[in-house]
Amino acid sequence: MKEDNKKKCRILIIFLSLLFIFIIITGCSASQEVHQTEIKKDQEFDQGSILEFSDISEQKIEDFAKLSKVWGLVKYYHPKVVSGDINWDYELFRVMPSILEENSDVNSILYEWVHTLGNETVPGDLEQQYQFSEDSIQLSPTTDWSKDEEYLGTDLSLKLSKILDSNISERKNAYVSFNDDSPLAIMHNENSYTSMKFDDTGYRLLGLFRYWNIIEYYFPYKDVIGEDWDQVLLEFIPKMIDGSDYDSYFMTLAELTTRVHDSHVYLTGKNRESITEYFGTYRLPVNFVEINNQIVISTVYNKCGLEVGDIVLKVGDNSIDELLEDRRKYISQSREDTSRQFFNALFRTHQKNMDVTVIRQGKTMNISATSSLQEINYFVNTKSQAMENGEIYYINAGLLVDGEIDNIMKKWWDTKGLIVDLRNYPSSPLDYKLAQYLIPSEKEFAKASLPNRAVPGEYYFEPLVSGKPQRTDDEVYKGKVVILINEQTISNGEFTTMLLRKTENSIVLGRPTAGADGNIFSITLPGNIKTTISGIGIFYPEKKPTQRIGVQPDIRLDPTIEGIMEGRDEYVERAVELIKDGY
Repeated sequence: MKEDNKKKCRILIIFLSLLFIFIIITGCSASQEVHQTEIKKDQEFDQGSILEFSDISEQKIEDFAKLSKVWGLVKYYHPKVVSGDINWDYELFRVMPSILEENSDVNSILYEWVHTLGNETVPGDLEQQYQFSEDSIQLSPTTDWSKDEEYLGTDLSLKLSKILDSNISERKNAYVSFNDDSPLAIMHNENSYTSMKFDDTGYRLLGLFRYWNIIEYYFPYKDVIGEDWDQVLLEFIPKMIDGSDYDSYFMTLAELTTRVHDSHVYLTGKNRESITEYFGTYRLPVNFVEINNQIVISTVYNKCGLEVGDIVLKVGDNSIDELLEDRRKYISQSREDTSRQFFNALFRTHQKNMDVTVIRQGKTMNISATSSLQEINYFVNTKSQAMENGEIYYINAGLLVDGEIDNIMKKWWDTKGLIVDLRNYPSSPLDYKLAQYLIPSEKEFAKASLPNRAVPGEYYFEPLVSGKPQRTDDEVYKGKVVILINEQTISNGEFTTMLLRKTENSIVLGRPTAGADGNIFSITLPGNIKTTISGIGIFYPEKKPTQRIGVQPDIRLDPTIEGIMEGRDEYVERAVELIKDGY
């Protein structure tokens, strides 16, 4: 185990990374050049894999699934691949034709293929700093299949078992690497293959295999996706083979990403277009909220024919349920009632006008609605301000500027209560900064789940603490604190809620959060496709998960259609009541 100062360094890095974790992938996807010189020398398949086929038998689907699993295990565990001495993508293309042959002995082919790599062990002793106690392990690699001699044959099974014991911590040139002592995995050594031909079956399968194995070995929430990940691989092999153009490739990848059920997933195409733009460049200039399983217009940004309070029944020829189902096929959601991307995509269209059927004040009517190119502002627009004659101060997390929290706390220190609105994504560091004024001593408020760099697929817990030690009574805010959350509270907003909840006089009001907590891990796929997943896990101190569940409020509050139509913010109204009543 690392020394205490090393642990503190890790935790500090996590804290800093969590400040800005819900970033758009195009803002963090700098050119990811392949650094390994040996890989660059291998140019055999630079112009294509020379593999094109559109039909495959059930047996060959299973054979290619086995190939993917063996390829992924070797990719992340074998010393020769981890060191960057071999282009493992091109080795995949070299073995694929043999696997494709009918009646081929796949286990023997794979054994000889892996055997040619040479020694699978690393000289020297295992590094103790990357061995963790059993009770600190959050997730273990799902590699039992590699020990199944009936599935792989004796020779291949024994070979893979030895590779799994490699225990390599130095991964500078690996396909997934780490910077210095940072516990955050990065994917800087993958080739994006910007010149990929989208009818190239080999490259299409490479995209599938690369993504499938990233989830297999570098997704802390793999155990809660609710899918049989092996079956997902079998399902998507024929889907990926069946297509022959860019759209089919991009949308198959989009559909694949939904199967991890993570609202941190963001997908952009070869020209940096987002998955939401696939549904149209126009969209209705409205925001909406789900109330009693109905989609209700909550904000209208400019005149379009729709009104606040309209209940949407149909858009064009599709019922709202059909539209929801279609979007969910391509946009990943931790929970079905969440995901900002989903909200952005629902009312997208390729047309300037669309017919919308709504219920308005009890009457069903058809509206010819006008779409817009305008980007929609999803924030609660109320500015941070004093309320109730200065007795209460309201903080809008989405409209903060750097340094504002210090000024607020100094000026409004003697208020009866604070309202911290986390329905917006924090625009400036809020979590630890505000906690220093609210929490008198360090308290564990969460556990982070971090990847063991020496054992791909293994994640271990590290405690996260809040507050500032040795605060005197006079240095701690004495008023009540109401934290507002809803389904739009995501990532750092959820993290901040968990942290500030440790305030003695706090209460969390609203609806469950999005259930996508942690940092963002960026993934490069062939064809210059970029996507993201949650890179580290965030759990409660007792190790209960937040992913796909969300942070739960102490008091649930659902908005009403009446309140929306009257222009009231029922969350803020209730928070004011709670503070005035002393809870």
